[in-house]
Amino acid sequence: MSSPPPYAIVVLSAYDPAVRDGAARVAQKLFKRNQVTVHPIPLESPGLHQTLSRLAGGTLYLVGHGDDFQIGDQQPPNLALKLEEEGLPETVARIHVLTCMSGVTPPQLQEAPALRLRLNLVALYRKDTGIRVTGLTGKSVDFGGSFRAIPNHPVVNWLDRVRDADGDLEILGGLLDEGNELDAANAGSEAFQKLVEGNPDLQQQDEEEQQIYSAIQMFVPHLLDKNARPDFWMMLYMLVQQMGDAMEDEELLDGEKWDSILSSLDTLEPLILQGLALSRQASKVHFS
Repeated sequence: MSSPPPYAIVVLSAYDPAVRDGAARVAQKLFKRNQVTVHPIPLESPGLHQTLSRLAGGTLYLVGHGDDFQIGDQQPPNLALKLEEEGLPETVARIHVLTCMSGVTPPQLQEAPALRLRLNLVALYRKDTGIRVTGLTGKSVDFGGSFRAIPNHPVVNWLDRVRDADGDLEILGGLLDEGNELDAANAGSEAFQKLVEGNPDLQQQDEEEQQIYSAIQMFVPHLLDKNARPDFWMMLYMLVQQMGDAMEDEELLDGEKWDSILSSLDTLEPLILQGLALSRQASKVHFS
């Protein structure tokens, strides 16, 4: 009986608990699908060489943050050199790059990060051994789950800019106005009103702020349901309202206002992305 092909999971952003959890989910899937136990290993681990050198004919998963330029916090040429120096064999069969936008070609470059990784490995090995590298065409909702968010969607770009504001209340004020303008048809407000009208527990609450808070608690369990598709316009509406309430709260200091906005963003952004998501297969691009 032949042995199953080897697998390895390398964590590129090991400092981030969400990434570590995502790597653990990948390991769980491999065990459920193939009955193999794989322990995720950080890119900086001294045991990396031993792990990678065993991957002849196998599959490597790279899990971390990223964008259409970088894989984790690494430029693809540097990551390729690191993997090759740590013993990744030229006969590795597949590399799955589970980082945001790894399959997207930015306007300034000719290749997506996942393709750049492949091309640099081929250059290091000095021959094309047929390595198949897979990248993602969107933002990962949970680092290895079933959905990937649609790339370059105006709402996704707006969410990124809110985080980039880093507590600057003047910038956040402008973004608050933009958040309302994104939903020019008021689809989010209408969806929220229908939710309230159809839910007696929400109807009993007089203030919209309390209704929104209770609605968020209702929707949070959807984060565990990979088949759930929350109404992203409604989630955006709820986020904008919570941002506005925090900005207008005169009892909060500026830093506390940002902390409140960040808390709402951490809770609602995953639901917005899940509502915008592509299926896992539709979000992949293969380079070979």
